[in-house]
Amino acid sequence: RCSEMTRELNVDSGGTGLRADFFLAVDVPLPWPKPVFNHQLLAGVTELLDSYSVPIRLLASVPEDNDHLTVTSYQRKQKNYLGGSALYRSQNTFQSSDLLDVLEEILDGKNVEDLIEVAQENEVRELWVCTQGSHDVCCGSEGTALSLEANTNLQEVKVRRVSHLGGHRFAPTAVTFPDGRMWSHLSLENLHEVFDGKPIEEKLLKKCRGWSGSETGPEQIAEREGLNLYGWKWDEYKRETVVIAEAELETKVLVTGFLPEDQTEVRFEVVIDESGKTPILSCDKAGDIPTKWQTQYEVKKVDVQ
Repeated sequence: RCSEMTRELNVDSGGTGLRADFFLAVDVPLPWPKPVFNHQLLAGVTELLDSYSVPIRLLASVPEDNDHLTVTSYQRKQKNYLGGSALYRSQNTFQSSDLLDVLEEILDGKNVEDLIEVAQENEVRELWVCTQGSHDVCCGSEGTALSLEANTNLQEVKVRRVSHLGGHRFAPTAVTFPDGRMWSHLSLENLHEVFDGKPIEEKLLKKCRGWSGSETGPEQIAEREGLNLYGWKWDEYKRETVVIAEAELETKVLVTGFLPEDQTEVRFEVVIDESGKTPILSCDKAGDIPTKWQTQYEVKKVDVQ
């Protein structure tokens, strides 16, 4: 299986996270087709999303009640001179006939009075796990198993089973909120480390695919170093990543962070090398020669200013 092989190759998933300013989880009754947007409930959704210029990721979510469907959204807002790091959460009920109208209101900010900033002292913590077996068998098996474990053992975390998050070779793969980080090859022990705020060890750090507020690739690798430097406190900083120099196999990224509570500002530069490429494997094409490859990155230097 692609997930097992990726583990054996010791592939670092860093730099493969989604870049998104909107995450939307829409309750869609099972079964889900591949792609999930072929589900009759989601008719017209792709065209609606394509009409917006901001990066959006809409996912199907297994409903708790098929007679009471909801859309849960996390929206990143841009504030001050740094890219906004805070995510704002909203939840709306909908009927199948008015889903497009509800999505448009959310994306246009028309329900702004209903948006709730996910503050540390009153946060809603969520785990969205990819469990779409129709897309990849690893997500269907490993993702589903993890979501059931998490739902039983993480009492204060809302667990959602969602459609394809990308990176099925890293199953179980998930995104956590309110931080908006993407993770690979997660275990229940890893989830306790994340949600309980335990010290971050290198093994867990390497399972962070990237923060959704930074661009996929070297910028996500650089931003991830903030966790290494400042621990989980880093997620409270407003952050910005900017590529300041590029060579053939080397990229230098400037990371800036601002902590509102005490006006602390930090800056550090990260030099990142492309260390090679690994095949992007797929369970539904077992035995085929890989046609896609993932760049592997190595942090060569971190300079805190």
